Amino acid sequence: MKTIQCTIRTTEEAQAYVDLCETRYTERIEEALTSILTGEHAKIVALAGPTCSGKTTTAAKLTRRIKEAGRRAVVMSIDDFFKDRADRNVVDGESPDYDSAAAIDLDYFEAFMKRLNAGLPVLVPHYDFTATGRTEYNEYYPDPDDIYVFEGIQAVYPEVTRLFGARYFTIFMNVKEDVSCTGSVLNRDELRLLRRIVRDYRFRGATPEFTLHLWEGVRANEQNNIFPNAKKRDLTLDSFLDYEPFFLARYAVPLLQTVPADSRYRDEAEDLAARLAAFDCPLLEERMIPQNSVFREFIG
Repeated sequence: MKTIQCTIRTTEEAQAYVDLCETRYTERIEEALTSILTGEHAKIVALAGPTCSGKTTTAAKLTRRIKEAGRRAVVMSIDDFFKDRADRNVVDGESPDYDSAAAIDLDYFEAFMKRLNAGLPVLVPHYDFTATGRTEYNEYYPDPDDIYVFEGIQAVYPEVTRLFGARYFTIFMNVKEDVSCTGSVLNRDELRLLRRIVRDYRFRGATPEFTLHLWEGVRANEQNNIFPNAKKRDLTLDSFLDYEPFFLARYAVPLLQTVPADSRYRDEAEDLAARLAAFDCPLLEERMIPQNSVFREFIG
């Protein structure tokens, strides 16, 4: 359990606190970079983790550092290989399942990996969650010295890893510890849930009630598929930033309060909001958070 106390007295101290948290995360990225570049040569980095663990931003940070180290790195999102909604037997009104291997067009991914590993041009798809389908393809010409960073919750699923066709280095991301402030505790899974409530509302048009509705199924998939398949990971990366609960309190509490009084999730929402209230530090301002922070993945 990590205990956090807000002893910030000035805006200068607030900025220094945010900077320190960001520096610590950068150091974790550097450790991962060293492991990738100094170990046995791997063409593929599988960057996995449960929902809202910060995979997308971390993939971009790793890619930039790999390039600065003299190698070309390319991010490939597993999400972009999802099947179109029309090909997934989704009934109207039913929530699409984005967590299982069945969501992925494995036939296309297999053909894609065979061409990529053979050094042949490939068409990299882009999946649009609004359109619930692949909306475009971009041609990519591989180089023998390239490193490919495949990011997504399914990047450790055996249905996916068997198609990599080459040795790969696995980085598993997560929020590592529970946190407390003045006796109020948020566990590591609740921190990810709060990240998702804010992210889904801001970027996916989802209400907090809908995110809470999905959460049970999300957690079941994590326990059944993600965590068991990640046991052989090469490196674990903690994406938590000590300052973030203070911002989550500011952004998530108003959202949690919108859960209808007659909703089955109202009690859970009220409980989360009550515990979040302990994380109060008004001198922390959003402008202090770098634009390339992993936390920006959830707040924009």
